[in-house]
Amino acid sequence: MKELMDSSLINIQNILKKLFLLFIFLIIVLVIYVLLNHFKPLEKIKINNLLYEDIQSISIDGMLFRDLNKNNILDSYEDYRLDAETRSDDLLSQMNLEEKIGQMFHPPFTIKPDFWMLLYEIAIRGNKLPETQILVDHISHFNLYGNPAPKELAKKINHFQRIASKTRLGIPITISSDPIHEVPKGGGVASFSVDGFSKWPSQLGFAATNDPKIIKEFAEIVKSEYLAVGIRTALHPMSDLATEPRWARNFGTFGSNVNLSSKMTISYMDGFQGDAINENSVLTMVKHFPGGGPQENGYDPHLFSGRNQTYPGNNFDYHLEPFKKAIKNNLRVIMPYYGIPIGQTDEDVAMAFNRYILTDLLRKELGFNGVICSDWGIITGRHWGVGNLSIEERYAKSIYAGIDQYGGENDTSYLINLVMSNKISEKRINESVKRILINKFELGLFDAPYVDEAEVKNKVNTKEYIDAGLEAQRKSIVLLENKGVLPLKENTKIFVDGLNKNVGKKFGILVEDPADADVVIMYVHTVFNGNQESGLNRLFDNFLSTLFPNGDLNFNTDIKSKIKNYSKHNELIVVVDLNRPAILEEIKTFSSGLIGTFGVLDQVIYEGIFGKYNPSGKLPFEIPSSMDSVLNQKEDMPDDSLNPSYEFGYGISY
Repeated sequence: MKELMDSSLINIQNILKKLFLLFIFLIIVLVIYVLLNHFKPLEKIKINNLLYEDIQSISIDGMLFRDLNKNNILDSYEDYRLDAETRSDDLLSQMNLEEKIGQMFHPPFTIKPDFWMLLYEIAIRGNKLPETQILVDHISHFNLYGNPAPKELAKKINHFQRIASKTRLGIPITISSDPIHEVPKGGGVASFSVDGFSKWPSQLGFAATNDPKIIKEFAEIVKSEYLAVGIRTALHPMSDLATEPRWARNFGTFGSNVNLSSKMTISYMDGFQGDAINENSVLTMVKHFPGGGPQENGYDPHLFSGRNQTYPGNNFDYHLEPFKKAIKNNLRVIMPYYGIPIGQTDEDVAMAFNRYILTDLLRKELGFNGVICSDWGIITGRHWGVGNLSIEERYAKSIYAGIDQYGGENDTSYLINLVMSNKISEKRINESVKRILINKFELGLFDAPYVDEAEVKNKVNTKEYIDAGLEAQRKSIVLLENKGVLPLKENTKIFVDGLNKNVGKKFGILVEDPADADVVIMYVHTVFNGNQESGLNRLFDNFLSTLFPNGDLNFNTDIKSKIKNYSKHNELIVVVDLNRPAILEEIKTFSSGLIGTFGVLDQVIYEGIFGKYNPSGKLPFEIPSSMDSVLNQKEDMPDDSLNPSYEFGYGISY
């Protein structure tokens, strides 16, 4: 008994310690935020003093060209009649070292963030405004954080472009974004729901439709919305394969099957990029090379505890296949993951520091000639396998490995010093910068960087786009069990737990007591029992660990008890969000109907339950039958658990 009490006391102390550290972290961040706001007026004065004159036009043979460097001469890089490589060579010849290195950084900017996103962004950004980063650090790539209205976002991006036009060479800004079209209750880390844009299922939901035409329609619509507000690079899709059921980021994949994932990746790219890269394209940054699915014990490598990718089934090449297809499909930007490919190369270091992965495999063997952009924060935060190196040494090793651009980083001084001290050649810097500039030129940003703010309302979240998103959600629904109860009739008395009751009133007769219901409808969110341990006792890592679940795929006792009790009251329909596989064996025994979803609106769930459409979705991965079977499957092998409850591709209809 004493040992039990001592153990409980230790657990309580650990929890209190974590809460205290989180509290201290929040206080520090809030203090930083106050200081940032206090000093912004001084920074803005500095910004105004750094601005060059506005860009004027040069007229030649009735054609207008932007005089980007303000010299009243048409330089080759200003001439849109020339090809992107020629223009890049000319611009590169006019750039100084600081201007070149600025292109190699890709930090975030934030507009209307929620509290947690604000904390995350401040921790990464430090104390500089984007305008300062543009003018002082010569940075011209930023990714969006926050929840701005579409018109507000367009206005902000136009503002950044105006600032960029007043730099010495007038190099335009490229704005990128993680997925922002998720339904609010769907998705997970690095996938967001921004108000005012059309709403779609998660990537797993698209995989569940098993229809590349749907994903291409999505990509074409989202491209139109991105173009309307000024976003020109999609930090997606994820072409990782969901071979490890415990991995928290399964939601962002196209599932476990390499053929399905490859087909969906190509359709995704085609929708965003078009037949050729031009002013009507949005680049896709396919990630996470060489496949981030085989995470040891299912832990995510955002955290030190998940730093290892492991291949007990000797199945490394399986995870490469979608990327091979993407590279042959005019892929222009690729992102390696944080993980260490254990035993696959000559040194166990993370992908971004691994020369075999990025140069020997990606560049030489697979023939990729585009931009390699690191995942966010690999130098200052997620530097697995090279923690013994200084920051300057990490930059040197990653450049040697093959990185062209640094996601989430913003301190250009280290790379400048490395070149100035002859530890990295300027020729090597030129190689990366030229790849980056070619993409900018081909997107037409040098010639037409601005968007029409007045037109945003006509090009974003239109009725056509909303309806298409709803239809994709409907086709992603997977019916797992139906013991004769579905679909429900219109006047069925229902008790609802976990879904919007006001929406439910439109379909059935809502009752307040489950005992009075003909049918109980219960929604269960993605399984999340506790947190993945960070593995490092750093404030930010401890905060980040709260976003990642542990490896237990069983629903907790409270949820299972509630399901068991509800099943006593006539019929029970359980709706489970499967943005990560869950153990459903016990739940399905108590359910008259069992439905799997992948981030869809409540309206769509009710429509399916009441037969407004016939479910047609198929599981994009298998559903294991027990945690024992999960613990005995291999991280790199698809759908290999013993006696799964439901196999890959399973799904029934009415």
